[in-house]
Amino acid sequence: MRFTNPAYLLLFLPLIVGLVYSFRHVHGMAKARKRLAFGARFLLAGLLITALAGPEARRPNEGLCTIFLLDRSDSVADADNKRAKEFIDQAMRSLGPNDMAGVVTFGKNAMVDAAPGGRRELGQVLSEVDGSASDLAAAIRLATASFPDGKSRRIVVLSDGNETAGDASEAAQVAATDGIPIDHVPLGLEERRGEASVVSLEAPDEIRASQPFDLRVLVDSTVEQIGSLDIDRNGVLIKKVPIRLNPGRNAIVIPDTLKDTGFHRYRATLRTQNDRDNRNNVGLGFVAVRGKPRILVLQQKPSETSLLSALRKSGLDVELGGPGSAPTKPEELQAYDAVFLNDINADTFRVAQMKIIQAAVRDSGVGFAMVGGENSFLPGGYYGTPIAEVLPVDLNIRQRKTFPSTSILIMADASGSMGMVEDGVMKIRLAANAAEETVKLLSPMDRVGVAGSSDGIEFVAPMQKLTDKAAVIAQIRKLGLGGGGIYVRPSMARAEQELNKEKTQVRHFILLADGNDADSHEGSVEIALRMRVNKITTSVVSIGDGKDVGFLKTLAAAGGGRFYLAKKASQLPAIFTQDAAIMSRSAIEEGAFLPKMVMGEEILRGIDGVPPLLAYCLTDTRPLSRVGMRTHKDDPLLATWQYGLGTSLAFTSDAQARWASRWIGWPGFDAFWSQAARSVSRRATLNDYQVAVRNEGGKGQVEVKAFDRLGNPMTATNAKVRIATPDGGSREVGLAQQAPGVYTGSFESTALGSYIVTVAEPDPQGGQRVTASGFSIPYPPEYRTTRANRPLLQRLSSVTGGAELAKPLDALRPVPNPGASITELWPLLVFLAALLLPVDVGVRRLALPLGEILAKLWARLRPQRAPTVATQVEVVGRLQQAKRRASTEAGGEPATPVVVERTPERPAPAPAPRPTAGATGSTAKGLLDAKKKRRED
Repeated sequence: MRFTNPAYLLLFLPLIVGLVYSFRHVHGMAKARKRLAFGARFLLAGLLITALAGPEARRPNEGLCTIFLLDRSDSVADADNKRAKEFIDQAMRSLGPNDMAGVVTFGKNAMVDAAPGGRRELGQVLSEVDGSASDLAAAIRLATASFPDGKSRRIVVLSDGNETAGDASEAAQVAATDGIPIDHVPLGLEERRGEASVVSLEAPDEIRASQPFDLRVLVDSTVEQIGSLDIDRNGVLIKKVPIRLNPGRNAIVIPDTLKDTGFHRYRATLRTQNDRDNRNNVGLGFVAVRGKPRILVLQQKPSETSLLSALRKSGLDVELGGPGSAPTKPEELQAYDAVFLNDINADTFRVAQMKIIQAAVRDSGVGFAMVGGENSFLPGGYYGTPIAEVLPVDLNIRQRKTFPSTSILIMADASGSMGMVEDGVMKIRLAANAAEETVKLLSPMDRVGVAGSSDGIEFVAPMQKLTDKAAVIAQIRKLGLGGGGIYVRPSMARAEQELNKEKTQVRHFILLADGNDADSHEGSVEIALRMRVNKITTSVVSIGDGKDVGFLKTLAAAGGGRFYLAKKASQLPAIFTQDAAIMSRSAIEEGAFLPKMVMGEEILRGIDGVPPLLAYCLTDTRPLSRVGMRTHKDDPLLATWQYGLGTSLAFTSDAQARWASRWIGWPGFDAFWSQAARSVSRRATLNDYQVAVRNEGGKGQVEVKAFDRLGNPMTATNAKVRIATPDGGSREVGLAQQAPGVYTGSFESTALGSYIVTVAEPDPQGGQRVTASGFSIPYPPEYRTTRANRPLLQRLSSVTGGAELAKPLDALRPVPNPGASITELWPLLVFLAALLLPVDVGVRRLALPLGEILAKLWARLRPQRAPTVATQVEVVGRLQQAKRRASTEAGGEPATPVVVERTPERPAPAPAPRPTAGATGSTAKGLLDAKKKRRED
């Protein structure tokens, strides 16, 4: 036994001194009780002091436990994987009777494939790990935590040593402290002949327009070979450079010049004849060119040029795009300082594209503006989308305004085709989600019903008032699949029957049908016409473009509603809410009005008055937004606010001849939109900050240099560093000062894709001046390596006292320090002290006859023997002697003694003979007479 804190044992000295002193000065207590009380107190305190000293029982370990770390990353070839499994299997077959073995597989993550035990063969490796990276450190930590007690410990690493995440050297230091040797079996010793990979593409983060610069491409090759590098800028091939590669690392420099401002992406693609793995032949880099603001305008009708002309006349660099031309990658949007959505419908965007725009505004400071029209705001289907979160106005207007009472019946296709999965979600679930969003849009006074239509019609939510939206949504979520296809005529007939019962001012039916499987057309159009006469409108949503789309368009036209073609089921929520808003007359306010201007708004600087407008999209004001113009009904017309690092603007009327016909010829039209664009555009820094970004070992490294124009260091405490990740998320990175004017920070960068790093600097006007940079990870780092990292494996073994293994039996050799199993004893001592505490208190507080109690306990605990014949004879003899004494004292004749003879052959005593007739009486009678005489005397 040993003590972890033996210094606490010195407390026994004051304990003994204190108890001796107290023993001498305590009076009024019996000696035995006093000794017992002080003995209990000494024992109680002694147990606690010993527990504080940390006693441990040590027992030498018996047997060896070996845990094998099997590298399952993509950099390990199949042949090496097979060799590693054979090595482990042979080692496990040679385990001794007291030995144990376990297996941990690792790649990007680590998993226990076989827990340490007496397993004598490897068998099949069942654990699935992500092979796109190698985290050897995580595997070492997992193995260290998996060892059982009572065994010597050893770790055997079977890997090529190419870690792309974590720090294996640090994990080995911890293992060495625990006395765990790490052996290694190197894999990947045979280099892949002819392999080449692009390590990186280096480019300046920021340049000026027309300034020459160099792209530097680093390429690794295992042999001497020839090839070419294809350089493209923003997806357009600009150069094809022939190259000759030498074994090792090669640097290829390509000069270029940029005139266009914005954020440009370069991609280098390596092509060689003998390359075996093409996954690592791509490098990406970004270059930012600063100049006049560049604006991207996306609109439904590219032929409409009113807004485009106004922006270009003011000297802005404007690019026009129509439906389908929205950016699909985060870096593509960094080429612009602002994005205008001019009367463009939400169904032209995918959700991922909306998230890219949202992230660019929030994390990179790109400006955003939405201009109204029939395809914008609520009538454009933006309710509940990521774009709606960016807007400075609220699209949920039916909760705050008075509109005609509305009844909407939604009947969705519930046939088998709706069970298909799209983006990981069944179509029927997307249809249910679209109905949910419609319920959220409507007011508590409106009425809604939802049904599924296939072989039959099943109402999951009967027509009801939306006083409890949560309950209605819970019913809608029960929408499930039926069978067969959707039958249009029975669906129309049932809708007519249900909506004829409704007494609201607006009654509307939405039919969701498969564009390639909508049966039973006969009589459907006639029902739609009859419903329209009764002021019941019908809109039709077709999922997919098929043979029945023409009929569905005719049905929607007959019903007085709209037809929507949803190429993907993910468009359904936007379509449903858009149609519900339009058909319930709650999306557009028509009628000429004169806008009311708010004084002091920057966008309206120099503008004294504006012409009237003819209509606008209904929205509501958000609490933190600034409203520069209002309508005649005090609805927001022009509003702005700060969203993350960017500025967002909403103009609820349009910029076309439909609603703004009197604005287009107005002299202030160009100035108004020029000031609007400049107010939301991303502001460049004043060169106070220089930002450098790079990716190293799964970490993004940010370096910010803050110096004024005279070269004096500045503080960067107010700088914000925002990271836009490839999945559309964002994070903020803190900066730490490394030198005067130099600040650094880091963040995780293991996912594939582009990372946009934005540094924001407050400007004197309270806005944000931003500079953006970034990098891209085109392929997993695991694919980059072509040879084993033996120095790392050797370092792990040397630090921990391990070795490189050549034979499987070497993995079972005894460890230099077998160690011992340690059991902590302090919990037991504390438990005993707790049991002794009541005894210590009781002895001092209660004066109990401990001697008698102990005697009685001993008498009860002592084994009792059966009475013998001799004992009975002695008792009878004593009684006869007492009788004779009594007779002598009374003066009578002594009684005849009764002799009891013992028969040795029998265990039971013989019965005593009766007294003779001449005797004065029985023995009992004589005793009674003697007793009576004594009383008389």
